[in-house]
Amino acid sequence: MALPIASIPVLTGEVAQRFEAEAQANYQRNLNRTEQEKKAEAEALKRGFAKLRRMLNKAHLGNAIVHFNNPY
Repeated sequence: MALPIASIPVLTGEVAQRFEAEAQANYQRNLNRTEQEKKAEAEALKRGFAKLRRMLNKAHLGNAIVHFNNPY
């Protein structure tokens, strides 16, 4: 027996306009990052991957993700 699919919520009106404006601003900030900001983000990502690997190893799931590659 199939379950009914709930409708997808959609933003409208002023809320949608605010959301779009904020998304565009974030996108522009991301495009205009300095090299120093990019490097800091890459380091934070590297630390996050290392933390995740430690957690997986501690849970004996170190080999659970075969394609877990750090792009940095």
